[in-house]
Amino acid sequence: MNRKHARLLTAAVGIAVVGTFAAIALGSPGSGNVITPLVTANLNETVHLNSDRIKFQTKGPTDVRVQQITFAPGSFSGWHHHPGFVIVAVKSGEVTNFDSQCNGTTYGPNSPNGSAFVEYGDEPGEVRNMTSAPATVYVTLVAPDANPPVFRIEDDPPPCA
Repeated sequence: MNRKHARLLTAAVGIAVVGTFAAIALGSPGSGNVITPLVTANLNETVHLNSDRIKFQTKGPTDVRVQQITFAPGSFSGWHHHPGFVIVAVKSGEVTNFDSQCNGTTYGPNSPNGSAFVEYGDEPGEVRNMTSAPATVYVTLVAPDANPPVFRIEDDPPPCA
């Protein structure tokens, strides 16, 4: 490779690295929660099932992660979205899931909205514990296969936040 191409390649890599760090810095990190990964695994085969009125289909290998998240009172996840989808089951306490329009729905074991919800799509969302008690959730993330796996993408807060 000649020097001109080497310099061009070095400049392109430098711009990509700076852009990546800028995107991370401009994101909306969470605060006050403890994330405990329980297992990360791979579904290496395509899955197509339709059983008992439930459908689940993949079009290739996928990454799966199960984690426990404990939200302290007043804590929040930060604005983000997920590749693939996420199923959130609230074990204790209550959390409020906000969509990109800042509409919130509260979930918990005694909530009329139920104790589970799903996150998916490219629009940002944020989960908050707006109570004075801790909340514990179990999260199952299913994402397209990547190396390393990508389960969360940081987003800037929407204009309504």
